[in-house]
Amino acid sequence: MSALWSFVFGNDRPVEIEIGPGRGDVLMTFAAARPEVNFFAIEHVRGAAEYVQARVAHAGFENVRVLAADARCVVTRIVPPASVAAYHVYFPDPWPKRRHRKRRLVDVQLAAALRRTLVRGGAVHVATDLPELFDDIRAALVAGGLQPSSAPAAPARPVTRFERKYAAAGTHAGSFVAG
Repeated sequence: MSALWSFVFGNDRPVEIEIGPGRGDVLMTFAAARPEVNFFAIEHVRGAAEYVQARVAHAGFENVRVLAADARCVVTRIVPPASVAAYHVYFPDPWPKRRHRKRRLVDVQLAAALRRTLVRGGAVHVATDLPELFDDIRAALVAGGLQPSSAPAAPARPVTRFERKYAAAGTHAGSFVAG
């Protein structure tokens, strides 16, 4: 456990990070089901982060922290090496137009930062409703040094409102592990 996480949470439990928690449905479910794990959420939209933080406070979760920030910057510059047990990236913005693809969250540089910050055997769990986006994420994660896992895609998570609306044709999910 790193000194940063001990300071943030006041304990030495494993840390999992959700990038883009949206309304916080997955985060809250994970926090309730696994109180022995600390959950750190990074949400780019300040209002959404404040909403999730209010839900967390109302529920009384002591194992959750929410930060309004750019996840790429936080993971690359602040998260200590080998300090995260798992990352959760569910339904990131697809930026489907070719000229906008450079705005996608997961690229080789972020993948390398995820790899650097994961503990040995740590995992990155991803899900999207777009097969092409999943293929691009998979390629970036592999290029960044992570390996596809044959283990289940992720811990059981709720189907969010977004997923019900947009993933009617199916969800493409996978897990990737650090060696």
